[in-house]
Amino acid sequence: MIKEIIDELNKENGANYKIEVLEKYLDNNLLKLVLGMTYDNVRYTYGLTMKNVALPTEYSGTITLGEGLRLLTEEFVTRNTTGNEAIKLMEETLGQLNSEDAGVLMKVLDRDLKINMGRSQINKVYKNLIIKPPYMRCGLYTPKTLEKINFPAFVQLKADGMFQTASVINGSVTFTSRSGEEREFPDLAKEFSGMHDGIYIGELLVRGTKTRTESNGLLNSDNPPQDKIFIQLWDYVTRDEYSRPKDKEKKIPYQYRLAKLKININKNKPKNIEIIPTHKVKDIQAALVIVSEWMASGMEGGVLKDTSNIFLDHTSPTQLKIKLVIDAEVRCTGFYEGKRGTKRVKTFGGITYQTDDGKIQGRTSGFTDKQLKDFNSRRTELVGEIFTIQFNDITKARDAQAYALSHPRFIEFRSDRDKTDTFERIQDMKKMAMEVGDRKT
Repeated sequence: MIKEIIDELNKENGANYKIEVLEKYLDNNLLKLVLGMTYDNVRYTYGLTMKNVALPTEYSGTITLGEGLRLLTEEFVTRNTTGNEAIKLMEETLGQLNSEDAGVLMKVLDRDLKINMGRSQINKVYKNLIIKPPYMRCGLYTPKTLEKINFPAFVQLKADGMFQTASVINGSVTFTSRSGEEREFPDLAKEFSGMHDGIYIGELLVRGTKTRTESNGLLNSDNPPQDKIFIQLWDYVTRDEYSRPKDKEKKIPYQYRLAKLKININKNKPKNIEIIPTHKVKDIQAALVIVSEWMASGMEGGVLKDTSNIFLDHTSPTQLKIKLVIDAEVRCTGFYEGKRGTKRVKTFGGITYQTDDGKIQGRTSGFTDKQLKDFNSRRTELVGEIFTIQFNDITKARDAQAYALSHPRFIEFRSDRDKTDTFERIQDMKKMAMEVGDRKT
Protein backbone atom coordinates (compact mmCIF):
# COMPACT_ATOMS: atom_id res chain seq x y z
CA MET A 1 0.00 0.00 0.00
CA ILE A 2 2.77 2.48 0.92
CA LYS A 3 4.66 1.66 -2.28
CA GLU A 4 1.49 2.46 -4.26
CA ILE A 5 1.12 5.85 -2.53
CA ILE A 6 4.77 6.65 -3.29
CA ASP A 7 4.16 5.78 -6.94
CA GLU A 8 1.04 7.98 -6.95
CA LEU A 9 3.00 10.89 -5.48
CA ASN A 10 5.51 10.57 -8.29
CA LYS A 11 2.95 10.68 -11.12
CA GLU A 12 3.20 14.47 -11.12
CA ASN A 13 5.83 16.82 -9.78
CA GLY A 14 3.73 19.85 -8.81
CA ALA A 15 3.72 20.78 -5.13
CA ASN A 16 -0.08 21.25 -5.02
CA TYR A 17 -0.63 17.83 -6.58
CA LYS A 18 1.59 16.11 -4.04
CA ILE A 19 -0.12 17.84 -1.13
CA GLU A 20 -3.53 16.81 -2.51
CA VAL A 21 -2.35 13.19 -2.69
CA LEU A 22 -1.18 13.25 0.94
CA GLU A 23 -4.47 14.82 2.01
CA LYS A 24 -6.30 11.84 0.48
CA TYR A 25 -4.43 9.61 2.94
CA LEU A 26 -4.68 11.89 5.97
CA ASP A 27 -5.98 9.03 8.14
CA ASN A 28 -3.31 6.55 7.00
CA ASN A 29 -1.25 6.15 10.16
CA LEU A 30 1.27 3.85 8.49
CA LEU A 31 2.04 6.47 5.84
CA LYS A 32 2.35 9.10 8.55
CA LEU A 33 4.83 6.87 10.42
CA VAL A 34 6.87 6.21 7.28
CA LEU A 35 7.11 9.92 6.51
CA GLY A 36 8.11 10.78 10.07
CA MET A 37 10.70 8.04 10.39
CA THR A 38 12.26 9.01 7.06
CA TYR A 39 12.55 12.77 7.41
CA ASP A 40 12.65 13.45 11.16
CA ASN A 41 16.33 13.32 12.21
CA VAL A 42 15.52 14.62 15.69
CA ARG A 43 13.18 11.89 16.98
CA TYR A 44 14.59 9.11 14.81
CA THR A 45 18.24 8.16 14.35
CA TYR A 46 19.22 4.58 13.54
CA GLY A 47 22.97 4.19 13.79
CA LEU A 48 23.28 2.62 10.35
CA THR A 49 22.40 3.21 6.71
CA MET A 50 21.91 0.91 3.73
CA LYS A 51 25.59 1.44 2.85
CA ASN A 52 26.40 -1.16 5.50
CA VAL A 53 23.53 -3.56 4.84
CA ALA A 54 23.55 -6.35 2.25
CA LEU A 55 20.42 -6.74 0.12
CA PRO A 56 18.37 -9.92 0.68
CA THR A 57 18.52 -12.66 -1.95
CA GLU A 58 14.85 -13.46 -1.33
CA TYR A 59 11.83 -11.98 0.47
CA SER A 60 9.55 -14.22 2.55
CA GLY A 61 6.80 -11.70 3.36
CA THR A 62 6.34 -13.17 6.84
CA ILE A 63 6.17 -9.76 8.59
CA THR A 64 4.43 -6.50 7.71
CA LEU A 65 5.98 -3.09 7.08
CA GLY A 66 4.43 -1.89 10.34
CA GLU A 67 6.23 -4.67 12.21
CA GLY A 68 9.48 -3.77 10.48
CA LEU A 69 9.12 -0.13 11.48
CA ARG A 70 8.30 -1.12 15.07
CA LEU A 71 11.47 -3.21 15.24
CA LEU A 72 13.44 -0.28 13.80
CA THR A 73 12.10 1.92 16.60
CA GLU A 74 12.50 -0.57 19.44
CA GLU A 75 15.95 -1.89 18.53
CA PHE A 76 17.69 0.79 16.45
CA VAL A 77 16.33 4.16 17.64
CA THR A 78 16.86 3.07 21.24
CA ARG A 79 20.26 1.53 20.32
CA ASN A 80 19.30 -1.73 22.02
CA THR A 81 21.01 -3.34 19.04
CA THR A 82 24.13 -1.78 17.52
CA GLY A 83 27.20 -2.55 15.43
CA ASN A 84 27.44 -5.84 13.56
CA GLU A 85 24.43 -7.21 15.42
CA ALA A 86 22.34 -4.32 14.11
CA ILE A 87 23.51 -4.94 10.53
CA LYS A 88 22.67 -8.64 10.82
CA LEU A 89 19.26 -7.91 12.33
CA MET A 90 18.41 -5.41 9.59
CA GLU A 91 19.41 -7.87 6.85
CA GLU A 92 17.18 -10.52 8.44
CA THR A 93 14.31 -8.04 8.80
CA LEU A 94 14.46 -6.96 5.16
CA GLY A 95 14.36 -10.62 4.09
CA GLN A 96 11.24 -11.20 6.19
CA LEU A 97 9.30 -8.43 4.40
CA ASN A 98 7.86 -8.65 0.91
CA SER A 99 9.99 -6.96 -1.74
CA GLU A 100 7.87 -3.77 -1.94
CA ASP A 101 7.80 -3.20 1.81
CA ALA A 102 11.52 -3.97 2.03
CA GLY A 103 12.10 -1.29 -0.58
CA VAL A 104 10.17 1.21 1.55
CA LEU A 105 12.15 0.30 4.68
CA MET A 106 15.40 0.77 2.76
CA LYS A 107 14.27 4.26 1.76
CA VAL A 108 13.48 5.04 5.40
CA LEU A 109 17.02 4.07 6.37
CA ASP A 110 18.42 6.18 3.55
CA ARG A 111 16.25 9.14 4.63
CA ASP A 112 14.69 9.61 1.20
CA LEU A 113 11.39 8.22 -0.10
CA LYS A 114 12.19 9.66 -3.55
CA ILE A 115 8.96 11.72 -3.64
CA ASN A 116 10.56 15.14 -4.17
CA MET A 117 8.89 16.69 -1.12
CA GLY A 118 10.51 18.65 1.68
CA ARG A 119 9.74 18.80 5.40
CA SER A 120 7.69 21.98 5.13
CA GLN A 121 5.40 20.52 2.46
CA ILE A 122 4.77 17.34 4.45
CA ASN A 123 4.13 19.36 7.60
CA LYS A 124 1.43 21.33 5.77
CA VAL A 125 -0.60 18.13 5.68
CA TYR A 126 0.58 16.49 8.90
CA LYS A 127 1.13 19.43 11.24
CA ASN A 128 4.40 19.23 13.20
CA LEU A 129 4.98 15.65 12.05
CA ILE A 130 8.63 16.31 11.23
CA ILE A 131 10.86 18.26 13.59
CA LYS A 132 13.44 20.34 11.75
CA PRO A 133 16.91 19.91 13.27
CA PRO A 134 17.08 22.79 15.76
CA TYR A 135 19.71 25.44 15.23
CA MET A 136 20.48 28.26 17.66
CA ARG A 137 21.76 31.19 15.62
CA CYS A 138 23.75 34.10 17.02
CA GLY A 139 22.35 37.60 17.32
CA LEU A 140 24.51 40.50 16.16
CA TYR A 141 26.54 42.56 18.59
CA THR A 142 25.35 46.17 18.92
CA PRO A 143 25.14 48.49 21.94
CA LYS A 144 21.41 47.67 22.19
CA THR A 145 21.72 43.88 21.94
CA LEU A 146 24.57 44.00 24.45
CA GLU A 147 22.00 44.98 27.09
CA LYS A 148 20.79 41.36 27.09
CA ILE A 149 24.19 40.06 28.24
CA ASN A 150 24.94 39.79 31.96
CA PHE A 151 28.57 39.81 33.03
CA PRO A 152 30.66 37.86 33.76
CA ALA A 153 29.99 36.13 30.45
CA PHE A 154 31.75 33.77 28.05
CA VAL A 155 33.50 34.80 24.85
CA GLN A 156 34.29 32.04 22.37
CA LEU A 157 36.11 31.86 19.08
CA LYS A 158 33.73 32.06 16.13
CA ALA A 159 34.32 28.69 14.49
CA ASP A 160 35.15 28.69 10.80
CA GLY A 161 34.31 25.13 9.79
CA MET A 162 31.30 22.97 8.88
CA PHE A 163 28.45 22.90 11.40
CA GLN A 164 27.76 19.41 12.76
CA THR A 165 25.91 17.70 15.57
CA ALA A 166 26.92 14.33 17.01
CA SER A 167 24.11 12.35 18.60
CA VAL A 168 25.33 9.69 21.05
CA ILE A 169 23.02 6.91 22.28
CA ASN A 170 24.44 3.90 24.10
CA GLY A 171 27.76 4.27 22.29
CA SER A 172 26.18 4.61 18.83
CA VAL A 173 26.94 7.89 17.05
CA THR A 174 25.03 9.74 14.32
CA PHE A 175 26.43 12.87 12.67
CA THR A 176 23.96 15.37 11.25
CA SER A 177 24.49 18.57 9.25
CA ARG A 178 22.56 21.79 9.77
CA SER A 179 20.09 20.75 7.05
CA GLY A 180 19.56 17.31 8.58
CA GLU A 181 21.79 15.29 6.25
CA GLU A 182 23.45 12.33 7.98
CA ARG A 183 27.15 11.79 7.36
CA GLU A 184 29.70 9.17 8.42
CA PHE A 185 32.98 10.03 10.12
CA PRO A 186 34.20 6.67 11.45
CA ASP A 187 37.34 7.90 13.24
CA LEU A 188 35.41 10.60 15.09
CA ALA A 189 32.58 8.15 15.81
CA LYS A 190 34.98 5.88 17.71
CA GLU A 191 35.94 8.76 20.00
CA PHE A 192 32.35 9.93 20.51
CA SER A 193 31.20 6.38 21.31
CA GLY A 194 32.74 6.68 24.77
CA MET A 195 31.04 9.99 25.52
CA HIS A 196 27.91 10.47 27.62
CA ASP A 197 24.57 10.20 25.79
CA GLY A 198 23.31 13.49 24.31
CA ILE A 199 23.74 15.93 21.45
CA TYR A 200 27.15 17.52 20.90
CA ILE A 201 27.21 20.70 18.81
CA GLY A 202 30.18 22.18 17.01
CA GLU A 203 32.02 22.46 13.69
CA LEU A 204 34.17 20.06 11.73
CA LEU A 205 37.59 21.11 10.49
CA VAL A 206 40.52 19.45 8.69
CA ARG A 207 44.02 19.65 10.11
CA GLY A 208 46.57 21.25 7.81
CA THR A 209 44.09 23.46 5.92
CA LYS A 210 44.29 27.23 6.03
CA THR A 211 40.84 28.36 4.88
CA ARG A 212 37.22 27.40 5.41
CA THR A 213 36.85 26.83 1.66
CA GLU A 214 39.72 24.35 1.60
CA SER A 215 38.54 22.53 4.74
CA ASN A 216 34.90 22.30 3.65
CA GLY A 217 35.95 21.18 0.19
CA LEU A 218 37.76 18.19 1.68
CA LEU A 219 34.89 17.43 4.06
CA ASN A 220 32.42 17.40 1.16
CA SER A 221 34.64 15.33 -1.13
CA ASP A 222 34.03 11.67 -1.98
CA ASN A 223 37.01 10.67 0.15
CA PRO A 224 37.35 12.99 3.16
CA PRO A 225 40.70 12.66 4.99
CA GLN A 226 39.18 10.88 8.00
CA ASP A 227 42.44 10.78 9.95
CA LYS A 228 42.75 14.59 9.76
CA ILE A 229 39.16 15.52 10.65
CA PHE A 230 38.53 17.01 14.08
CA ILE A 231 35.65 18.84 15.72
CA GLN A 232 35.48 21.88 17.96
CA LEU A 233 32.49 21.78 20.28
CA TRP A 234 30.72 24.63 22.03
CA ASP A 235 27.56 22.99 23.34
CA TYR A 236 26.07 19.85 24.81
CA VAL A 237 22.33 19.31 25.26
CA THR A 238 20.33 16.34 26.45
CA ARG A 239 18.13 14.49 24.00
CA ASP A 240 15.10 15.75 25.89
CA GLU A 241 16.16 19.39 25.41
CA TYR A 242 17.02 18.82 21.76
CA SER A 243 13.64 17.23 21.03
CA ARG A 244 11.84 20.28 22.48
CA PRO A 245 13.45 23.05 20.42
CA LYS A 246 10.70 25.63 21.02
CA ASP A 247 9.97 24.81 24.66
CA LYS A 248 11.64 27.04 27.27
CA GLU A 249 10.65 24.86 30.22
CA LYS A 250 13.23 22.77 32.10
CA LYS A 251 16.17 23.95 30.03
CA ILE A 252 19.71 23.86 31.41
CA PRO A 253 21.65 27.20 31.55
CA TYR A 254 24.72 27.37 29.33
CA GLN A 255 27.28 27.50 32.14
CA TYR A 256 26.15 24.02 33.26
CA ARG A 257 25.99 22.62 29.72
CA LEU A 258 29.54 23.85 29.12
CA ALA A 259 30.71 22.39 32.44
CA LYS A 260 29.26 18.98 31.51
CA LEU A 261 30.95 19.17 28.13
CA LYS A 262 34.32 19.91 29.74
CA ILE A 263 33.94 17.07 32.26
CA ASN A 264 33.07 14.62 29.49
CA ILE A 265 36.02 15.60 27.31
CA ASN A 266 38.48 15.64 30.21
CA LYS A 267 37.31 12.19 31.25
CA ASN A 268 37.59 10.60 27.79
CA LYS A 269 40.62 12.57 26.53
CA PRO A 270 39.73 12.26 22.81
CA LYS A 271 42.40 13.29 20.30
CA ASN A 272 40.07 14.83 17.73
CA ILE A 273 37.32 16.28 19.92
CA GLU A 274 38.01 19.57 21.64
CA ILE A 275 36.22 22.54 23.16
CA ILE A 276 36.22 25.76 21.16
CA PRO A 277 38.60 28.36 22.70
CA THR A 278 36.59 29.90 25.54
CA HIS A 279 37.27 32.67 28.07
CA LYS A 280 35.20 34.05 30.92
CA VAL A 281 35.19 37.87 30.82
CA LYS A 282 34.10 40.50 33.33
CA ASP A 283 32.98 43.12 30.78
CA ILE A 284 32.65 43.88 27.08
CA GLN A 285 36.05 45.59 26.92
CA ALA A 286 37.75 42.37 28.03
CA ALA A 287 35.78 40.42 25.41
CA LEU A 288 36.74 42.84 22.65
CA VAL A 289 40.43 42.60 23.52
CA ILE A 290 40.29 38.81 23.09
CA VAL A 291 38.25 38.99 19.88
CA SER A 292 40.64 41.58 18.46
CA GLU A 293 43.57 39.24 19.10
CA TRP A 294 41.74 36.38 17.36
CA MET A 295 40.97 38.53 14.32
CA ALA A 296 44.56 39.79 14.20
CA SER A 297 45.65 36.15 13.82
CA GLY A 298 43.27 35.67 10.89
CA MET A 299 40.17 34.35 12.65
CA GLU A 300 36.71 35.64 11.77
CA GLY A 301 35.61 36.91 15.18
CA GLY A 302 34.02 35.78 18.42
CA VAL A 303 30.73 34.93 20.11
CA LEU A 304 29.66 36.51 23.41
CA LYS A 305 27.39 34.27 25.51
CA ASP A 306 25.39 34.91 28.63
CA THR A 307 25.97 32.19 31.23
CA SER A 308 22.20 31.66 31.54
CA ASN A 309 21.65 31.11 27.80
CA ILE A 310 19.22 28.22 27.14
CA PHE A 311 19.10 26.02 24.05
CA LEU A 312 16.28 26.94 21.66
CA ASP A 313 15.70 26.84 17.91
CA HIS A 314 15.89 30.59 17.27
CA THR A 315 18.18 33.58 16.91
CA SER A 316 19.41 33.90 20.45
CA PRO A 317 19.49 37.35 22.09
CA THR A 318 21.93 35.97 24.67
CA GLN A 319 24.67 34.85 22.30
CA LEU A 320 26.03 37.61 20.08
CA LYS A 321 28.35 37.43 17.11
CA ILE A 322 31.27 39.86 17.32
CA LYS A 323 33.03 40.26 14.00
CA LEU A 324 34.43 42.77 11.58
CA VAL A 325 32.01 44.83 9.52
CA ILE A 326 33.89 46.84 6.91
CA ASP A 327 32.63 48.88 3.96
CA ALA A 328 34.67 49.29 0.77
CA GLU A 329 34.14 50.66 -2.72
CA VAL A 330 34.59 48.24 -5.64
CA ARG A 331 33.73 48.25 -9.35
CA CYS A 332 31.05 46.09 -10.98
CA THR A 333 32.63 43.93 -13.70
CA GLY A 334 29.62 41.85 -14.69
CA PHE A 335 26.70 39.64 -13.70
CA TYR A 336 26.51 35.89 -13.23
CA GLU A 337 23.37 33.90 -13.92
CA GLY A 338 21.02 32.40 -11.32
CA LYS A 339 20.90 28.66 -10.67
CA ARG A 340 18.40 26.56 -12.54
CA GLY A 341 15.35 25.73 -10.52
CA THR A 342 15.48 28.95 -8.47
CA LYS A 343 13.66 32.24 -8.98
CA ARG A 344 17.03 33.87 -9.67
CA VAL A 345 17.08 32.23 -13.11
CA LYS A 346 14.69 35.01 -14.21
CA THR A 347 17.11 37.75 -13.17
CA PHE A 348 20.69 37.01 -12.09
CA GLY A 349 22.62 35.22 -9.37
CA GLY A 350 24.90 38.06 -8.36
CA ILE A 351 27.48 40.66 -9.39
CA THR A 352 31.19 40.20 -10.02
CA TYR A 353 33.53 42.95 -8.90
CA GLN A 354 37.15 44.04 -8.46
CA THR A 355 39.20 46.95 -7.20
CA ASP A 356 40.81 49.20 -9.80
CA ASP A 357 44.28 47.96 -8.87
CA GLY A 358 43.09 44.41 -9.68
CA LYS A 359 44.31 43.05 -6.36
CA ILE A 360 40.83 42.18 -5.02
CA GLN A 361 38.28 40.27 -7.07
CA GLY A 362 35.12 38.35 -6.31
CA ARG A 363 31.37 38.06 -6.54
CA THR A 364 28.55 39.09 -4.23
CA SER A 365 24.84 38.81 -3.68
CA GLY A 366 22.49 40.24 -1.04
CA PHE A 367 19.87 41.88 -3.27
CA THR A 368 16.20 42.57 -2.62
CA ASP A 369 13.62 41.37 -5.16
CA LYS A 370 13.17 44.99 -6.24
CA GLN A 371 16.92 45.39 -6.83
CA LEU A 372 17.11 42.12 -8.76
CA LYS A 373 14.45 43.31 -11.18
CA ASP A 374 15.88 46.83 -11.48
CA PHE A 375 19.55 45.85 -11.90
CA ASN A 376 18.69 43.07 -14.35
CA SER A 377 17.01 45.62 -16.63
CA ARG A 378 20.13 47.82 -16.50
CA ARG A 379 23.00 45.34 -16.72
CA THR A 380 24.91 47.14 -19.46
CA GLU A 381 24.51 50.47 -17.71
CA LEU A 382 25.75 49.14 -14.37
CA VAL A 383 28.85 47.30 -15.55
CA GLY A 384 31.74 49.60 -14.71
CA GLU A 385 29.86 51.42 -11.95
CA ILE A 386 31.18 51.57 -8.39
CA PHE A 387 29.27 50.13 -5.48
CA THR A 388 29.72 49.73 -1.73
CA ILE A 389 30.32 46.24 -0.47
CA GLN A 390 30.29 45.09 3.16
CA PHE A 391 32.57 42.29 4.33
CA ASN A 392 34.44 41.07 7.41
CA ASP A 393 37.87 39.91 6.24
CA ILE A 394 40.39 39.78 3.39
CA THR A 395 41.42 36.28 2.28
CA LYS A 396 43.51 34.61 -0.38
CA ALA A 397 43.33 30.99 -1.51
CA ARG A 398 46.59 29.12 -1.98
CA ASP A 399 46.51 29.14 -5.80
CA ALA A 400 44.59 32.40 -6.30
CA GLN A 401 46.14 35.39 -8.07
CA ALA A 402 43.94 37.97 -6.34
CA TYR A 403 42.61 38.52 -2.85
CA ALA A 404 38.93 38.04 -1.96
CA LEU A 405 36.55 39.62 0.54
CA SER A 406 35.05 37.26 3.10
CA HIS A 407 31.22 37.14 3.40
CA PRO A 408 30.66 40.03 0.96
CA ARG A 409 27.25 41.72 0.78
CA PHE A 410 26.06 44.35 -1.68
CA ILE A 411 25.04 47.67 -0.08
CA GLU A 412 24.45 50.30 -2.81
CA PHE A 413 25.69 51.72 -6.09
CA ARG A 414 27.69 54.95 -5.71
CA SER A 415 27.21 57.39 -8.58
CA ASP A 416 29.26 59.93 -6.62
CA ARG A 417 32.42 57.83 -6.80
CA ASP A 418 34.76 57.42 -9.76
CA LYS A 419 37.54 55.35 -8.12
CA THR A 420 37.48 52.21 -6.01
CA ASP A 421 39.35 51.69 -2.79
CA THR A 422 42.80 50.18 -3.22
CA PHE A 423 43.97 46.94 -1.67
CA GLU A 424 46.21 48.91 0.71
CA ARG A 425 43.35 51.18 1.79
CA ILE A 426 41.07 48.20 2.41
CA GLN A 427 43.81 46.61 4.52
CA ASP A 428 44.03 49.83 6.53
CA MET A 429 40.25 49.88 7.03
CA LYS A 430 40.36 46.32 8.32
CA LYS A 431 43.12 47.28 10.76
CA MET A 432 41.12 50.29 11.95
CA ALA A 433 38.00 48.18 12.42
CA MET A 434 39.97 45.83 14.63
CA GLU A 435 41.12 48.57 16.97
CA VAL A 436 39.29 48.00 20.22
CA GLY A 437 39.43 51.69 21.04
CA ASP A 438 37.15 52.45 18.08
CA ARG A 439 34.42 50.12 19.37
CA LYS A 440 32.33 52.32 21.62
CA THR A 441 29.61 50.64 23.63
